Amino acid sequence: MINSHPIRVAMLARVVFPLHGFGGIERHVFHLVTHLARLGTHVTLYVQPPTTEARELTTPDQEYIETAIGGRWSVVFLRYDYTSPVLRPNSILGRQMNYPWYTWQLGRQVATAVRAGAFDVVHAQGLCAAGYGAIRTRDPLLQRVPFIANPHGLEEYRTPDWRKWLAYAPFRALYSYGTRTADRAIATDACTRGDLPHYLGVDPQRVVVIPSAIDVEECLAWTHDDLRREMRARLNLDAADLVLLSVSRLERNKGYHILAEALARLHPQLPPRWRWLLVGQGKERAALEAQVRELGIAEHVTFVGKLSDTELHSLYEEIDLFIHPTLYEGSSLVTLEAMIHRKPVVASAAGGIPDKVFDGRNGFLVRPGSAEDLAAKIAAALAARPQWPAWGTASVEIVRTTFDWPVVARKTLEEYQRMLGA
Repeated sequence: MINSHPIRVAMLARVVFPLHGFGGIERHVFHLVTHLARLGTHVTLYVQPPTTEARELTTPDQEYIETAIGGRWSVVFLRYDYTSPVLRPNSILGRQMNYPWYTWQLGRQVATAVRAGAFDVVHAQGLCAAGYGAIRTRDPLLQRVPFIANPHGLEEYRTPDWRKWLAYAPFRALYSYGTRTADRAIATDACTRGDLPHYLGVDPQRVVVIPSAIDVEECLAWTHDDLRREMRARLNLDAADLVLLSVSRLERNKGYHILAEALARLHPQLPPRWRWLLVGQGKERAALEAQVRELGIAEHVTFVGKLSDTELHSLYEEIDLFIHPTLYEGSSLVTLEAMIHRKPVVASAAGGIPDKVFDGRNGFLVRPGSAEDLAAKIAAALAARPQWPAWGTASVEIVRTTFDWPVVARKTLEEYQRMLGA
């Protein structure tokens, strides 16, 4: 409580689950505001209008928000697409045009509300800090209200693709400027804590680590016995199969071409019936299909495509080993999902993954981009199969004590309170 009323937060974002998609940032925003509301915080969420696809998948707009969480937070929709009809709004060029306008209009609207005394804290997600930050630096009245920026995974700084590096230049400028204007910058893992001063020029004294998280009870509730049986039948899984699972967008940075090479190396050592399931879709699918054919392991590989939450979490229960060979990463929510289902994990030592996976405790970490190391760690994990129940117990403990949304929302609220002197 501040000044005898609940803390009032302006949450600045562009997307939220499920109105705009089902990715990590969309889910982060949804769960953060949901759990802050459950703690008594009054949150006003600023996002773009729901996408056409989302409208087909769920009930959008305020009705959805109120139904989802009992009306304990509100939503304000702002125009995002300023491009011509022939230009996809979320293409690289479309985003280069749209994001600066969006964050500026967002900043103007929130600044007006703050001047009117509507909010105690302003909290910006991703690229959305820049517009409000630019206005705030020139207004002493706005500077009295704490301002927090959460830049997330910093893909714009880590991509190995020079074409993306050039295309992302405007986004890097927005990230750097917006985050530096904030009183506090939230790093979602220990790796990002060092990245914020290094890449964005943020004062290290202004950085605090508050991890991204998953809703454990929600994830477990998505698992259904009948759907487990259906997924086994749909994917033609046999009880004798060794089932390996990877979940993510099929893009180069996720390292699936490295995993394909590692599995080809391991092929002679693996049991006759082994399967690698890839859940997700993306532009690298055709290249990966060609690669596994050339490597001679195509019969063991299944491109599952996109799954619903209930399908995915039911499938987690039917696999043996989760493998995430990413070249660079943010928090890696899929790693947390596998952990809460007690599955052993082999994953790259990238981004926030080393905060979650510990060699010999619940899995193994791998040098990003090394097929040789990845093959060795998969072999080591398979050899340690008698330890998997203990690894599962350790994973659940790690998630529930550090990466469960009730815990993370409480940490966020405590940071608000510290900044307000409450």
